[in-house]
Amino acid sequence: MVSLANPEAVVVGAGAVGLCCACALAEAGLRAVVLERDRPGAGASWGNAGWVVPSHSVPLAEPSVLRRGLRWALDPHSPLYVPLRPDASLWKWLWQFRRSSTESHVRRAVPLLVRLQRRSVELYEQLAARAPDFGWRRAGSLSVFLEPAEYRAFLQELDLLRREGVAAEVLEGQAARAREPLLRREVTGAVYFPEDAHLDPARLVTGLMEWARQLGVEVRTRCHARLVRHGTSVAVELDDREVRPAAVVLAAGAWSALLLRSVGVRFPLLPAKGYSVTLPGRSTPQIPLMLSEARVAVTPLPDPEGPPRVRLAGTLELGVWSEELNPTRLSAIRRAASRYLELDPEGGEAWAGLRPCTPDGLPAVGRPRGLENLVVATGHGTLGISLAPVTGELVARVVAGEEPAELELLRPDRFGPRTG
Repeated sequence: MVSLANPEAVVVGAGAVGLCCACALAEAGLRAVVLERDRPGAGASWGNAGWVVPSHSVPLAEPSVLRRGLRWALDPHSPLYVPLRPDASLWKWLWQFRRSSTESHVRRAVPLLVRLQRRSVELYEQLAARAPDFGWRRAGSLSVFLEPAEYRAFLQELDLLRREGVAAEVLEGQAARAREPLLRREVTGAVYFPEDAHLDPARLVTGLMEWARQLGVEVRTRCHARLVRHGTSVAVELDDREVRPAAVVLAAGAWSALLLRSVGVRFPLLPAKGYSVTLPGRSTPQIPLMLSEARVAVTPLPDPEGPPRVRLAGTLELGVWSEELNPTRLSAIRRAASRYLELDPEGGEAWAGLRPCTPDGLPAVGRPRGLENLVVATGHGTLGISLAPVTGELVARVVAGEEPAELELLRPDRFGPRTG
């Protein structure tokens, strides 16, 4: 077990991203400790959709979301809801989101996200061969549409993904229902992406904890770490003790911006609360489904100890710090499922978690300028599970002194002044 008196690396945050970072650092030969304010996976990892999807490589900041933005933002039943209030950080984030939602940004971001997610698929395949079973399946995914106009628009946008080699099979009407018998007759069409995969995120967190333990990583829970700046380096303060490791990795999800501010780094990160409902013992789809207009993901989750489950996950409630369940948002998810699927969406276990979202829809990975031993790994939005392994790999390379080319678009200080 690593002593807190002599770790070479301290990772703040024990979600999927933080645990993957710790495992990658340990595999590189570093003595690593993970510090978690709550329990592993408590932020956004535990109850999400569990998708690993090169097909979903268009960032949140893109023109079609901007066009729908005002209508969505004011509707509490919409996929993206923004409770407006006099909060300077919220309005600044929205302004930066507007500036980022351009075709040129999408053209730069998509090739990078496709490459990163494909690498995560490879790393998950390796992890599945070593760590405890976490429900890893490579069955593809099906994006489903009710509205003909939305379907046609999506088919036009497929070219960008296909240019990056993402395979896609277009299925009209009955062909879509033949692929997935749970689809209602109202479904107009669907697109099948054979490259996609999924997993059970709660079992992933448990598996990563066990794998980290085997690698010699210590995970400490229920502890509140603070960052302290000393010139060009950062120390970790915990229980009136100060630890000065060679590397501090900040993977604290939505809380990362608050910790960064304490060492003089301002980063526009907001929580975006996502919800899920997990239904036990129901008919489950054969493969994961994206109910496209509603932005609700449907994931079949095999249960090694009982009947299969199905998870309905979606919505973004921007800038809300409370993890309290909002009945309106949950009812929107259930209603979407009943519109697309021959499925009873009532009952089950509800969950909410805070996703860390940047204004340009890309994660932040790398060193903030002026701080030699701090590496940031946050801002993954809805792609936290999908990008966790490759983020760990990138962080380990940065700590080793490398400068991966992928980090140019992901640098933490890309939105303005580096430190101050």
